Amino acid sequence: MAFINFSGLLIVLGGTMTAMLVSFSFKELVAGLKQARIVTEPLNLDMSQDVNQILHFSKLWFRHQYAQIDADLDKLNDRFLQKGLQMVRDRQSSEDVMSLLNWKISQIRSKESGVINLFRSMATFAPAFGMVGSLVGLVNMLQTIETGSLTAVPADLAIALVTTFYGLLLANLVFKPIATKLEQRRNLKIVQLTMIAEGIALIQQNRTPSAIRDILMSFIQV
Repeated sequence: MAFINFSGLLIVLGGTMTAMLVSFSFKELVAGLKQARIVTEPLNLDMSQDVNQILHFSKLWFRHQYAQIDADLDKLNDRFLQKGLQMVRDRQSSEDVMSLLNWKISQIRSKESGVINLFRSMATFAPAFGMVGSLVGLVNMLQTIETGSLTAVPADLAIALVTTFYGLLLANLVFKPIATKLEQRRNLKIVQLTMIAEGIALIQQNRTPSAIRDILMSFIQV
């Protein structure tokens, strides 16, 4: 109970959120905070389904079963894979296909990096406002001592110490771990998208399904 101080917590959380609203838009902040649920989610990424889908279309392409390709493309839920395969089916150049896929990968990397930066900013602001709370508590304590009344000194000293504790705790136990986990998720996602883009490029190059499987499996085994 000695570490529970609502005034100190209000200073740290209120200051941090105010600084975040100044640094980011409200929409960005809300969208970023929703990503905090990643703490409870596993980070294991199963790419075997993506490999199987690519191999399925590679077999159809290698056998020139274009009608079946058109039918199966409409059933795909992965828009990234669907768009790439549709461009291959439309006989667009490899430069155009890879340019679009790389642009989409860059978009996803930029979006994920923005959320990571949001939580890293929180981890920077929280200890700073913890120090602000400490200064507020110390100033109030000195004013109380000057007036000759010592009854409020313990409460002011508690705010001075607990706010620093709250700032460090939130930064190192909440915000930084969330940012680290988001960064791990981003890296896994980029590997997955890179693998899909490589598979699409191999299909366009008319590589055999067995060769495509061997190359894609190297992404999973890394």
